Amino acid sequence: MKRKMKKTLKQAVVYSIVSTMVLAAPAYAEITDNKTNTGTSQSSSNSNTNSNTNSNTNSNIRLGFPDVPSSHWAIKHVSKLALIGIVQGDDQGKFNPENSVNQQDAIIMAIRMMGFEKEALDNKTTIALPFEDVRTDARPYVAYAINKGLIDLQEEVAGGMKWGNQDASREWVAKIVIRAVGKKQEALDKSNLPTGFADNTSISSSTLGYINEAISLGIVNGFEDNTFRPEGSVTRAQMATFLSRAEKYLVNPSDKVMVGTITSISGNRLTILEKNGQKRDVQLHSNASFYTFKDDTAKLTSSDVKLYNEVYILQNQGTAYFVEVTNDEIPMSSITGKLVSVNINDLTASLEVDGKYYTYDLASNVTIRDLNGAGISLGSLQENSVLELKKHALIEDAKVSQIIVKQVPLNKTFNGSFQSFDPAALTVTVTDKDTGLIETYEISDRSAFVQGDKYFDPANLFEGDIVRVQIKNSVVISVEVVQQLVEKRDQGRLVTVSDDKTIVTIQKTGDELASYKVSDRVIVLMEGSQFGSVRDLMPGDDLKLEINQNKIDKIAVQSRSIQNFTLATVHGYDADTKFLTVIDELGKPMIYKLTDKTRLLFDNNEIPLASFQSNFVKGKRVNIVASEGTLLSVQVATRMEGTITSVSSTSGDITVKTASGAIQTYKTMSYAGVDKYSLPNAKLSDLRQGDFVRGFFDATQETVVGLSVRESLIVHTVSKEADGSRITIRDSAGNISSYSMFGIPVHRNGLAVGVAGIGVDEPLQVTFIGRTLENVQVLDTVRGKVTAVDAASGKVTVTDYTGISRVVEAGTSAVVKNGANTYTLAALKADDRVEIVKDTAGATTIRIITGEQRGIYSYDASTREMTFERRNLNDKVKYLLHEKAYISQGTQIIQPTALNPGDRVTVYFVNDKVVEIAKP
Repeated sequence: MKRKMKKTLKQAVVYSIVSTMVLAAPAYAEITDNKTNTGTSQSSSNSNTNSNTNSNTNSNIRLGFPDVPSSHWAIKHVSKLALIGIVQGDDQGKFNPENSVNQQDAIIMAIRMMGFEKEALDNKTTIALPFEDVRTDARPYVAYAINKGLIDLQEEVAGGMKWGNQDASREWVAKIVIRAVGKKQEALDKSNLPTGFADNTSISSSTLGYINEAISLGIVNGFEDNTFRPEGSVTRAQMATFLSRAEKYLVNPSDKVMVGTITSISGNRLTILEKNGQKRDVQLHSNASFYTFKDDTAKLTSSDVKLYNEVYILQNQGTAYFVEVTNDEIPMSSITGKLVSVNINDLTASLEVDGKYYTYDLASNVTIRDLNGAGISLGSLQENSVLELKKHALIEDAKVSQIIVKQVPLNKTFNGSFQSFDPAALTVTVTDKDTGLIETYEISDRSAFVQGDKYFDPANLFEGDIVRVQIKNSVVISVEVVQQLVEKRDQGRLVTVSDDKTIVTIQKTGDELASYKVSDRVIVLMEGSQFGSVRDLMPGDDLKLEINQNKIDKIAVQSRSIQNFTLATVHGYDADTKFLTVIDELGKPMIYKLTDKTRLLFDNNEIPLASFQSNFVKGKRVNIVASEGTLLSVQVATRMEGTITSVSSTSGDITVKTASGAIQTYKTMSYAGVDKYSLPNAKLSDLRQGDFVRGFFDATQETVVGLSVRESLIVHTVSKEADGSRITIRDSAGNISSYSMFGIPVHRNGLAVGVAGIGVDEPLQVTFIGRTLENVQVLDTVRGKVTAVDAASGKVTVTDYTGISRVVEAGTSAVVKNGANTYTLAALKADDRVEIVKDTAGATTIRIITGEQRGIYSYDASTREMTFERRNLNDKVKYLLHEKAYISQGTQIIQPTALNPGDRVTVYFVNDKVVEIAKP
C-alpha cells in the first residue's frame, strides 16, 4: 500500500513539474548523440544511406526501402511518407514494416507529418520529461507534442513511467492521428456514439470519439470479423498507412504536395491546374512511382496517367517522384434546368434556368440517360423535364456530352387529403392516399378548385377533406372536392347550454342566433386539452363548432382565461360561501368559488358536493381548473408528473421537477413497481435523471406506490383495422402489440393526419407512458439503393424506389444498423439497400436491408404472396409483398407477374415482407 502511495505521489509531483515547465517554457534542447536514431528506434537521421537501390542521388529524397517491395500491401503509403520525410530508414536503410511501432516513434512521425519537426528541433531549452525511457533523439518531439496538445500528460502519466518504449495501441494511435489533423472537437462530438464493432465495449471511453472520427474520415477501419482490437499493437506499415490516409486532412500540408488536374502531357512533363487556379509544371523522375486511389497495392505506369486525371503529386524542386491518380473521370461541369425545346437538326437544347432561358450546343455523340439510367434518344425528351447537362469543365466552348433526366413532367390523377392552399404562391398541399406522402404542387389558378361542375371557394376547404387532384406537366389543373370531413362549420359566442347539456346556442356575427344538438361523441377542446365537456362551457365563451348530420361533433373554446393547477394544496374551505383557498405548487395562495356547475371528481368519477366536501381538509392535494375566480372542476390528486432530477434506490426517495418548475420529493413504497415499455420488470434503480415519470399516490398523497416512464421509440406498423380503431405495431426487438387509437393524436410533420395517415409497414414514432400509448408521429421514410456516402459531411445519396435520386442530410451522428449491430455512417457503401428514418428530434437511423439469393417458385396476385424455392427443410418460402415493393430487371421496373418459376433473383426484406426483388 505504501509503495502504491509513493508511486502515485511520484507521478503527481513529476506531472506538476513537467506541466509547469512545459507551459512556462515550451522550448527544449536537442541532445545530439551519434549513436542514437532520430526518427524512430528503427529509423535514423542518417538520410544519405545509399543501400536502397530506389534512393535518388539527392540525399534528401528517398523513394522507398529495400524491405518494402512493390508487392507489399502498404507500399503506396510507405513510399509516400518516405518522400515527404515523415518516415526514415534504420542504419541499414531498412524500414522494418512488420515491427511494432512504439509511442515515442509514433509521436515523431506525427510531428513530422504536422510540419513541426524544425520547430521541435530548433528549441534549445532543456526540459525534464515524466517518462523514464524516452530516447535522447525523441525527447524534443515528445516535449513539443505535449506543448502542442498532441498528447495529454495527465492521460499518459496514468499509464506509468515506462512510456516511450511501450507499443502504440490501435486506439491510442487513432487519438494521436485525429489530434494531429486538427479534428479533436469533431471526435469529442462523437464520444457518446457506439462504433458498431463487436468489441465496442473493449474500447476506452476516452478514445471512443477519436475512433469514430477516424473511421468517419476513412483513416482506420476494422477487421474482417467486425472487431477493432483497440489494445492491439500497430506495425510500422500500419502506422504509415494511418498517417498517409490522414495527411490529406492537414490544413497546411507539406510544400512537396501538389494536388490538381492534369491539363497537359508532353513527354515526361505534366502541367497541373491546382485548386487555386494556378498552373505548375513538373518533370517526372525516371524512378517515379504511380498509384491509383482504387487500390493500395496496384501500381500504374506513366502511360496510365491520362489528360484531365485528378492527381496527388509529391515533388521536389519541380521533379515529381510520386503520382497518385485520385479521380480518373473526366472533370465535368453541369447545368440543371427545365427543358424548353430540343432542335435535333441543329443539335441544341434550350433550358429555363432560374427564370432565364439559355441554349446549349450538343455534341454529336451526346449520351442521354433516363431516371433509371437507361439510354434514350434525343427525340424522346419531354418538354418541361428537368435535365442535367454535362460538358467538359476544362475545355473552353465544350459541347454538352451527357444529358441526365432528373425529373419528367408529372401527369397523374390521385385521391388524397387536403392540407393547405397558399393563394399568394399559388400552391396546394395534399397528402397522397396511396403513398402517404405530403406533397406541394404548383396550381394553375384558383378556378382549379371545383365541386361537381361548379367552382368551390378554397377558403371553405379544411385539413383532412378528401379531394381528387389532376396534374398535367407538373401543374395542378383541377382539385375536385370529393368529401368534406366536416359538413358544416360555425362559430360565435355561447349564449346558453340546455339543462340536459344536449343543445348549444351561439350568437353569430350580426346578433343572429343558432342552436345545435350535441352528438354523443362530442369533443370539447379547452386550451388544447381534450378532457373538457359541455358542462365546462360558460356563457360568453367564443366557440368554433364542427357539425355533421346536424349535430356538433367538436367544440373548440377560442378565448377564455383558464387556470389549470395540478397538486394544489387545500388551505381552507368555507361551506357557507363556498370559497376554496389553495396554495399552488410554487407556494402562491389562491382563492376560488364553487358553483353549481363545478365538477367534483375522484378518479374521473363525478360525485356530489355533499360526498366530496370531506376532501376539503387542510393539506389535501387537488387538481383544479378555474376561470375568472370560478372553479370549473376540482379533482382529488391521485398522481404526480415530472422530470426526475434525482432518485435513490437505497432510501426510495425520488425528486422530480414539475411542469411549473417546482421541485418535489416523494417517498416510494418498497414494492413500488416501475412500468417502462422498453424494460419489462423495471425497478427503481432503472430510473435515470431526465426520465419523465408519472407517479401514483397512496391514500396519504405523500408516498408513491407505482411509476410509469414516458419514452419514445421507432416502430413499424404491422396492420391497421379498416375503421381505424386499432393498429398493430412491431418494435425493434420484434415484439408485436395492438393498441386502440381512440383519442390518440396522430401527426405528420406537425400536421394532424389522424389514423388515416398511418400506412402499413411504415415507421412510426410512438410515445408511451408506461405501456399506455399517448401519441403517434408518422415519419417520412426513404428506401432505396445507396449511390454515394459522404461520411465527413453526413450526407447519403440514395436512388429511391421511385427512381428519384435523393441527397439525405443524415448528419455525422446518424446511426447505421445492420441486424443487431450498430455502426457509424462510414459503414455504408454504394449499392447498399437502406431504409432511412428521421425522428421528430432530427436524429437519423439508417437500417441496412440485406439481400438474399433466392429462386422464384410462384406468385399469387390475389393475395400479393410470393413463394420462393425451398433451400432446406426449415426454409421459409412464402412472403407477402410490401405495399411499396420495388421489382426490377436491370434498370427496368417490372410487375411481379413478369417473374417466372426458376428465375434467380436477389430479395430484400423489411419486417418479413418483400420490399425489393432485383432480377439480373
